[in-house]
Amino acid sequence: MALIKAFPVVKYGRRLTNELEKLITPPYDVISPQEQQAFYESHPFNMIRLVLGNQYPDDHELNNKHTRAASTLDEWMQKGVLTRHDKPALAIYQMDFEQPGVGVKRLDGIVAVVKVDDYGRGKVLPHEKTYLGPKKDQLDLLRACKSNLTPVHSLFDDDDDRIYNLYSPFMENEPDQVATDSNKNVHRTWLIDDEKIIDAITEAFDSKSLFIADGHHRYETALAYKREQEALNSYDPEAPYNYVMMYLTALSHPGLTILPAHRMVKGLSNFEISKFFTQLDPYFDFTEIPFSECSLTADTERFISGLADYSDVGGCFGLACHGQNRFWLLKLRDFGALSRVVDSSIPVALQRLDVTILSEVILNLGLGLDKGNSEGKIEYTPIISEAIERALRGEVQASFILNPTRVDQMREAAEKGFKLPQKSTYFYPKLSSGLVLNVFQ
Repeated sequence: MALIKAFPVVKYGRRLTNELEKLITPPYDVISPQEQQAFYESHPFNMIRLVLGNQYPDDHELNNKHTRAASTLDEWMQKGVLTRHDKPALAIYQMDFEQPGVGVKRLDGIVAVVKVDDYGRGKVLPHEKTYLGPKKDQLDLLRACKSNLTPVHSLFDDDDDRIYNLYSPFMENEPDQVATDSNKNVHRTWLIDDEKIIDAITEAFDSKSLFIADGHHRYETALAYKREQEALNSYDPEAPYNYVMMYLTALSHPGLTILPAHRMVKGLSNFEISKFFTQLDPYFDFTEIPFSECSLTADTERFISGLADYSDVGGCFGLACHGQNRFWLLKLRDFGALSRVVDSSIPVALQRLDVTILSEVILNLGLGLDKGNSEGKIEYTPIISEAIERALRGEVQASFILNPTRVDQMREAAEKGFKLPQKSTYFYPKLSSGLVLNVFQ
């Protein structure tokens, strides 16, 4: 079972409640250098100083972005910038956001701490692979701050609305916190410290599995930290390092939104489009969409529309390259041929996912980017226009555009014990750092 419980919630003090839009940030891994600087300048108490501090040339073991984050956190706790709720609580976290082409949507769920265990042991299941670099950085931050600054986002079955019906009445009250982020998404929180309600909610999770939606690096970092602490201390099952903060939302929630994570490739030596097509010719048909400076807008729309036509079918990808005055649609001819080129350890049903085909066939076979040499050569964005424009400007060599992975596909991967390629899903919107913290120092 997934073991969840209430915890001493830390949040900004009441005197800062009306300034939350200047204090919160997205998760560290979606913050650009320009945004990082803007957050620094927005307010002296902005969460950026904890989640993604500045690095300096003279940093060393005793003075670096992680040690400075720890000192800042300690100072903020002492001065009441951040305050701890006086009783263990769960937090309701709600987001209103606009999905382009769809309209305004709403997502809500519960923030709790969840027992950390090896994947599968505690019924917490992953669906994506991770990189070593971010995990090392996050582990150093966790060691220094002894805090979860951003929740891991996980999903659970609630088809009968049992859990939703327990927490939803609280959302009829005025929220404890309201903040509008830089993308105009509205974030609200309410605290639940009623022991009977908490017990009912935690008991409802007894038979649940949790599927990690976003935050695989944070979960694996928490697991590594737990193992370190167990090696250093006598085992204490209730010690706070055994738990990680999670945002728990229902798989069936109508507001759950997955955007595709388009791949932008750079740093390839001797990249030639003709050789790339030759490598993939046995498997794909290629459709050119030429454009000129005058027709770029219309042809981009035609390119995107052509890709979207295959969102339910799969096996179709868009390509934009630097120095080329055309887009391409790459359409897989035969799904049955995948078994000849895709890793045989991947279940057949999951071989047919677009993210698997892109990773195993297009990036691996076509570009030679195997699992061991792709780190640092691929950037990700959920925004199609950004992926296209960066390729056309030459900031990257090529951008691969794909349709989004569906929730049922992500769940199937997790249940079969198979991890999809990095950044297979981009859950939107991102949770904010700063509204709910788990500080156990």
